[in-house]
Amino acid sequence: MNRTEKAELTAQFGGNAAKTPFVVVTEFRGTKVSEINTVRRELEKNGMSFKVIKNTLAKRAFAEVGFTGLDGHLKGMTGVVFSGPDAIASARVLKDLLKPYPTIQVRAGYFDGSVMPGDAVKLVAELPGKPELYARLLATMLEGPRQLLRVLNGPGRELVQVLKNHEDKLSAAAAE
Repeated sequence: MNRTEKAELTAQFGGNAAKTPFVVVTEFRGTKVSEINTVRRELEKNGMSFKVIKNTLAKRAFAEVGFTGLDGHLKGMTGVVFSGPDAIASARVLKDLLKPYPTIQVRAGYFDGSVMPGDAVKLVAELPGKPELYARLLATMLEGPRQLLRVLNGPGRELVQVLKNHEDKLSAAAAE
């Protein structure tokens, strides 16, 4: 591979990193090529990608796009996973996908401008996704008007209850 090819590969890799909200660095030592290809295809089905690149080129690419702190995790047999547009959903897919492949280990992740260890990447998968967050936000927004309506309806409801009790007393006294 000559310098121009390396520069093109680095630019392409950096472009992928800059476009994605979540990057995961993995180690795949001891994993069969067929297993890597299976993982790669499953990730592609979910809008993600798995790339294997020389560590020095990955360091250059990450430095070019401002991803600092991943250098220490780029050693040995490294594969990089680029998430889809929804980082949380991508983390869930990755977590579920890697369960049957114990030889693929998550080393680190880069999420929201910071580097996180492999264990924290698994915690990202447990965060609620966008649809669930939208539902929670909507429920929170609707709860205020609901409570106001209850407070406004309360005195009227109580007055009706008092009148109903008085009517019941009158009808019970008339029946005796």
